[in-house]
Amino acid sequence: MKQLYPLIALFIFVLTGCKKNPQDIFNEQKSGVVLICNQYYYDLTLASGEHLYFSGLDEKGQFVNLTSNLANIRRQPGVLNGTGFFIDNSGNILTNRHVVAPAVDKVTVKNNINNIIQNYTKYIQALQDSMSQRYAALQQYAQQNIYQDYYGNTRTNLSNEEIFALQQEVETLKAQYEQAENLKNSVWNNILSDNFSIRLHSQFGIAYDGDNVNSWDDFMKRPCSLLRVSEDAHSDLALLQLNSKQTPDGHYVFTIDNDLATDDKQLEINQSVFMIGYNYGMALAKTDNGIRAQFTSGTVTQQPDGKRVTYSIPSMPGSSGSPVVDDYGRLVAVNFAKSNGSDNFNFGVPLMRVVAFLR
Repeated sequence: MKQLYPLIALFIFVLTGCKKNPQDIFNEQKSGVVLICNQYYYDLTLASGEHLYFSGLDEKGQFVNLTSNLANIRRQPGVLNGTGFFIDNSGNILTNRHVVAPAVDKVTVKNNINNIIQNYTKYIQALQDSMSQRYAALQQYAQQNIYQDYYGNTRTNLSNEEIFALQQEVETLKAQYEQAENLKNSVWNNILSDNFSIRLHSQFGIAYDGDNVNSWDDFMKRPCSLLRVSEDAHSDLALLQLNSKQTPDGHYVFTIDNDLATDDKQLEINQSVFMIGYNYGMALAKTDNGIRAQFTSGTVTQQPDGKRVTYSIPSMPGSSGSPVVDDYGRLVAVNFAKSNGSDNFNFGVPLMRVVAFLR
């Protein structure tokens, strides 16, 4: 009977595998993790059919690069970096929804546009008020230069040239006032309720660990297309694909283990987890030896609830979409957010939700 114990232990070892050295995990998997660059802008279509373009909203919720000129916004798009990783040999890359499809709040956009319209109509009204004041001043000036002669005839002190000039200015003021009124009404007709649409336009490119990246053109050597995004509010996930539809030879492919994703195999408190990604995007990734992914570690800090995994892995903007693996090197989550006020408590989409998204 005692002779069976070594065989049982060996059987368990084969089934579960063995824990790996963190350096070995990084060396093996970094080639499968990519830096994503998303150049994007928003197309706002008003009820009148007119278009406005902008590259995002700032911290105060105000428009960035608002313009009515499409060429201008294409020269000044929004730029977003994030992380992704290969999940098969067909060039499919898993990442976060907010990396490839950054959302804008429609209510904020509506309020901003309406404020702009209201302020513009106030400006037009101020011009009209100024015109009215000038018109009244001209009338008063003309009236002051009228008198009755000895015979009771109405006369003026103004020369014919002055009278003609006054008449011309009055006619110009009337025409300008009417134009301003038409413009004011036209602008006011664009006031928004829910009668508008916002469309996101994006271009995607990726770079690998070790690549020399100096411009957008370097990312576009490997263009990607967006296949789909998760509709589940609790699954911040999206799927890109290389336009070549082929994962390059020699690049690591992460396994989506359906069995590991079951409820009874959830992560445990204080379990070690590791993340490979591009913290802070290009700003931190760029080195004299090309861009370099970072390897960070921590532990599970909260019992998973099926919606998120909480861990103490430090992260910064740019690490969104990074793979989170356990100490066997198995994918267990996709990093998507950090807790407010701290860089050391972060959240990942659990593997069970990844599996559901990819079905």
